[in-house]
Amino acid sequence: MGNFGPDPFEDLPDDPEEAFLILEEHFREECNLRLQEAGHDERTDVIHVAYISQVLAALGLEAEFKSEVPSIESVSYNTYLDFNKDVMHYRTMLRIRKGQRRQGYSVRFDDNAKRKVHHHLDQVLEIFNRLEVEDTKRERLISCLNDLQAEVNQPRTRFDHFAALSIEVSSVVGEIVDRTKVLDLLDAVARVFWGAQTERQKQLPRPKQPKLEPPKPKIDRPKRSDMDDDIPF
Repeated sequence: MGNFGPDPFEDLPDDPEEAFLILEEHFREECNLRLQEAGHDERTDVIHVAYISQVLAALGLEAEFKSEVPSIESVSYNTYLDFNKDVMHYRTMLRIRKGQRRQGYSVRFDDNAKRKVHHHLDQVLEIFNRLEVEDTKRERLISCLNDLQAEVNQPRTRFDHFAALSIEVSSVVGEIVDRTKVLDLLDAVARVFWGAQTERQKQLPRPKQPKLEPPKPKIDRPKRSDMDDDIPF
């Protein structure tokens, strides 16, 4: 047995779909490594069933999904291949939906919008540099500001960095001499965000999210002719 790294069950995301993606990837890598290390006399069907069992447990994070773990005797290599294919399809759909959600919490700035945001943030930085506050508070403010500056240069700018800066500013209420000026500048930045988001919504109507059906193992049932051979007369 190889070393599979840190415990995947620690610090799982609250979102069941995010948690499933992390756990399934770990179980798949574990399964593949066990198959590679399996000897000629080792039963690989046990490894296949272990992977299916673990994935079904991960899918159980979504309360509405229930499925029984198949017995080893009822699982063939084709069962594993079919289930693996369905999991790959489900995993891909989840990642697509995850990407669409992230786009909903970010905006794409054109060059003009980026210049406006940087101009406002440069003025905020000037105010931060002359604040009469503790060095640790100043460093936190500037760190959040730098994170937002860097994020604006990305193809898409997430809202969370702007929110983090706003929260940090609110934490030093009463200590900022030019607090009103800072809030005015942040409000100007927020309007650029709002303008870019509004323009995107006009151009791209929000698509309906398709319902994703979690994969279930397809157990091969014995054919009727095979069953008849076992019936005594």
